[in-house]
Amino acid sequence: MSVEEAQSSQDGRQRRGVAVDRRIYDAALAILREHGAAAVTIESVAARSGVARTTIYRRHKDRDELLGAALNDMVIGRVLTPGASLREDLIAIMHGMASTVDEGLGVGVIAGVVLDDDPDRAELIRAKYVRPRREMVCERLRQAIRDGELRKGLDVEAVAELLLGGTVARFVVHGDFNDGWAERLLDTLWPALTSTTSSPRRGPATG
Repeated sequence: MSVEEAQSSQDGRQRRGVAVDRRIYDAALAILREHGAAAVTIESVAARSGVARTTIYRRHKDRDELLGAALNDMVIGRVLTPGASLREDLIAIMHGMASTVDEGLGVGVIAGVVLDDDPDRAELIRAKYVRPRREMVCERLRQAIRDGELRKGLDVEAVAELLLGGTVARFVVHGDFNDGWAERLLDTLWPALTSTTSSPRRGPATG
């Protein structure tokens, strides 16, 4: 076998491995959303994904490791791509969180975390999804402080929790994320985030 053939064979195995992981993670998240964390087991994921239990066990030693990997994959899949402005980035983060609540984790899972009705699974979701999302917001806010866009001394953790928590609250109260809600929330908070009362800088006009 030539070097090129060996590399092609290796690439093919990697692609198949990624495809199998995708089936496993999609199945785990679907079960989580529809039935809650307690329903996510190696057996249920195998049945839902069509991937053999032995294959799943080769990748994950137990259901918590599997669920943690699926949640981590969700975070990685929503890494922030910097936009034209801080405002644009924060709105993108809120829309990403809204999509997660609506289509990813589901309101029921978020409610379970709040109620702490399954402490071990709730902590897993906090550690693998909620806190990494908060840290993503915090780091973008820290960068804005370094760039002089936001005032020094800003409590970035409190702001991050307001933005993400407000997004969840919007769904709980209204069941949607329409009518420019993210923009209105950001405009309301902006005077407290900056050293002036200027409106948030918008990205360049498009279209």
